[in-house]
Amino acid sequence: MKRNAIKKLITWKEQNSRKSMWITGIKGVGKTFLALDFAKSFYEGNLYVNFETNAAVCNLFQKAAYSIENELNIIELLYQYYEIPLELSGNLLIILDEITFCKEAMEALNHYLMNVTSVPGTPVTGTKVSETKVTGNNVPILVLSSEFIEVDDKFFDSFTLYPMEFDEFLVASGDEWYAEVIKGHYQTNRKIPEIVHKELLTIFEDYLLVGGMPAAVNDYITMENTNNVAEIHQRIYLSLLASAKEKHSESDALKLSQVCSVMVEQLLKENKKFQYRLIRKGATYAHYKDVIQYLVTNSLVYKCSKGTYDKTEGITISPEALQFKLYVADVGILNTLIRKNSLYLDNQNEMIEKTILDNYIMQSLIARGYLPNFWESNSQAKIDFLIQNSDGVIPLEIKTNENTRSKSVSIFRTAHDIPYSIKISNRNYEYSNQVKHLPYYAMFCL
Repeated sequence: MKRNAIKKLITWKEQNSRKSMWITGIKGVGKTFLALDFAKSFYEGNLYVNFETNAAVCNLFQKAAYSIENELNIIELLYQYYEIPLELSGNLLIILDEITFCKEAMEALNHYLMNVTSVPGTPVTGTKVSETKVTGNNVPILVLSSEFIEVDDKFFDSFTLYPMEFDEFLVASGDEWYAEVIKGHYQTNRKIPEIVHKELLTIFEDYLLVGGMPAAVNDYITMENTNNVAEIHQRIYLSLLASAKEKHSESDALKLSQVCSVMVEQLLKENKKFQYRLIRKGATYAHYKDVIQYLVTNSLVYKCSKGTYDKTEGITISPEALQFKLYVADVGILNTLIRKNSLYLDNQNEMIEKTILDNYIMQSLIARGYLPNFWESNSQAKIDFLIQNSDGVIPLEIKTNENTRSKSVSIFRTAHDIPYSIKISNRNYEYSNQVKHLPYYAMFCL
């Protein structure tokens, strides 16, 4: 499964930086696979250490932290433990998975990086730890973490890995040609041949069911159907929820569960703004702000706040009532959460379709590096998403059919000077009257 993020790792390697790379992402999103695939493609080998599952290595660092005689840094300690000659250090990629689970190892890594003194690329000579020391960061280090923490940008480059986008889904399915066709027609605004357009819409429907979590995608490709993906989604979701609750007090763990338990119900309403009263009577922002912030910071949910637009200031977050919407981390998981509850399926087909598409759009925008907002005008007009790019502020509207007429964008354009708007639907590419029509499957091109 080729991931787009490998390009970031290639750039990091080519820069020959003194910095290590820190990759954050929810459990199961593919961080380990990405790291090992990168190591296999660009290094002679790798040393992979998982601090969450390897108690022996954690114990090693705990003992070293309290040993007066220990003078080894983190790399030397690992090389000694795994009996790796130090002269190989520049040719191996060190992958430290879930290092935050071992406080002593995290402290050792920070201490090592703070004491880097040699020029990048300086060779290390000698074969025994007692004869040589690694005093410079000539060793490439990848750190993987399912929990977001602030890292010092003097020592780390960093990025977040998100669920697979539709182009990655196509590549994994052996349909890389389709991805290139989508990109080409996005650049020119020319319609894709109708037969190909319909094929892509069919594949896209599968993507909405499967989502972008690698385990679900892999099963879909292997079994050539979606029969097992709901079970996989359920397992991933429960694992994510359990892992998040473990890091909180009993009280906050309950609040976290309560927020997650009402998200689907919130999204299936006409007004998708998060309402605390649906959690329990008397619930307020003050009660739940910390757990919601934790969920957002760790990419377990995506937050889209109400925004206002001013030509000079751009998009600003509206302070009124702290209005926002919460979306699920993966559209496939959302699809399963909706469909496992038959109450949601009664006479709500169009609302379900719109909710799933909204979540897909939000997920795509976040993966592309946007921080979208939604916009409303005295209940007369609603814009699903506002984004800001090199062209300016762009309103996005999502439609569930080819009829994409709407007054909302016209009202927004009357109030604000915008270069164009984007309407996302099952309609083919087109650009007319300052409106860029974008088929659902082309979101990864934005």
